[in-house]
Amino acid sequence: MLDTLSIALIVFLVIYIAKDLYLVTVFRNYKEQAKRANDEKQNSASIIEQANDAILVIDIVDGRIHQANPSAASLLGYDIKQLEKKSLFDLHPKEYLERSSSIVADVWEKGGLIYSDIPFVTASGDLMPVECSAKVAPFAGRPAIVIYARDIRERLRMEKEINEQKEEIEQKNKDITDSINYAKRIQSAILPDREDLKRKYPNSFVLFRPKDIVSGDFYWFQSRGEWLLVAAADCTGHGVPGALMSMIGSNILNQVVKDESVKMPSHVLDQLDKKVVETLRMSGEEEVKDGMDIAFSAINFKNKTLDYAGANRPMLLIRNNEVIEYKADKLSIGGHSHEGKKFTDNSVALEEGDCIYMFTDGYSDQFGGTSRKKFMSKNLKNLLLEIHQKPFDEQKTILLERFNKWRGVLEQVDDVLVIGIKI
Repeated sequence: MLDTLSIALIVFLVIYIAKDLYLVTVFRNYKEQAKRANDEKQNSASIIEQANDAILVIDIVDGRIHQANPSAASLLGYDIKQLEKKSLFDLHPKEYLERSSSIVADVWEKGGLIYSDIPFVTASGDLMPVECSAKVAPFAGRPAIVIYARDIRERLRMEKEINEQKEEIEQKNKDITDSINYAKRIQSAILPDREDLKRKYPNSFVLFRPKDIVSGDFYWFQSRGEWLLVAAADCTGHGVPGALMSMIGSNILNQVVKDESVKMPSHVLDQLDKKVVETLRMSGEEEVKDGMDIAFSAINFKNKTLDYAGANRPMLLIRNNEVIEYKADKLSIGGHSHEGKKFTDNSVALEEGDCIYMFTDGYSDQFGGTSRKKFMSKNLKNLLLEIHQKPFDEQKTILLERFNKWRGVLEQVDDVLVIGIKI
């Protein structure tokens, strides 16, 4: 049997060996941890050195620069050793100290931040505008802030240039819009006053809704004794080109109706066509193919007669809940040559309560509804039949409301003109 001394010796040897084994294990773990930390540092250094962006690794407490890459040194005009003796706050202008401290605190709190409101100070003392992406990351076994900085001088230069171009475009757009608004004033002065028609013929309306500021559609009317001469015209195009054509057409109509030899609507259209061709010199090398479609009526309220002629625009008469369409000649005013054109008259005996409508194609050509299709002429006829017995002011309101509802969010595709008169 083992005596007490032998047992004590055995226990001592076991404890001694276990202690050595423990120390060996601890040392081995320490070496492995140190190696991992060193490997992480070397890998981090390799990534940082190869990056195109400027990278700074700074202390999260005092902003001291632990590591900088060649791109950072090149950007700021220092060598790497010089940078690593500085802190982040040395690279920022002194007046930004409070903002710099705030950024460090925000990065630590949020884990990351992108900012571009603090420039760097280069070795030569110049201010370098930069965009920085900062985030918390481990460095050599402890948390640090890694800042990726990019020179944004070129971007700011381009933004400035774009803003200057934007301002120039906005000014030119304003000048153009001002000119068009002035053109609208001129066009409005040339067109007859719709209130005059309303005062002389209370049961009437003119729905006029240009697509743009100025219109290629135009309405025209003139009272002559017991006669009312009235027209709805649609010129080539809309906007400024259409408006110029509308002013030409309106002016020529004023000239034509002064000629006492011109007695019928067909004669008016013949002369209008001839003078439009002459005015636009539609021949030879200077040929212009612009023109207009028009419905022209001469209404005698005393004798209750109506004479109508049309160039691609019809005239509707609603009587006894029936729509009667008087079709136009399939000819335009202007376009090519005047030679060979001949417009025809439609003479109508009117009755009390007859409703007469003339219009351009803007209403029926408007896209809308659930299927986003054209409103169509058939639907316009049905709508006029539906509302023709209502007061004429109400008819105008309904027409406009239905048009807006049909159009919805879609763009208005053309100028809109509808004229209504009750006998």
